[in-house]
Amino acid sequence: MKTKTAILSIDSLTRDSAADLSGALQAIAGVEAVDFSLEREVVVIDFDPESATVEELVRAVLLKGYKVK
Repeated sequence: MKTKTAILSIDSLTRDSAADLSGALQAIAGVEAVDFSLEREVVVIDFDPESATVEELVRAVLLKGYKVK
């Protein structure tokens, strides 16, 4: 299985929002790893492109009420 990496910029990313988003993103089938950089306000997601899409990842962030830059 070949994984891809998506890097999403999240507006006003904090420790609390990272914890909130982590669960939502890891619940998506095919997501293998989720890592955050609070300083850069980004989330780095490793996923299987045959099981998940970048659009699904973005939608999960938006549904949690966060803005993708």
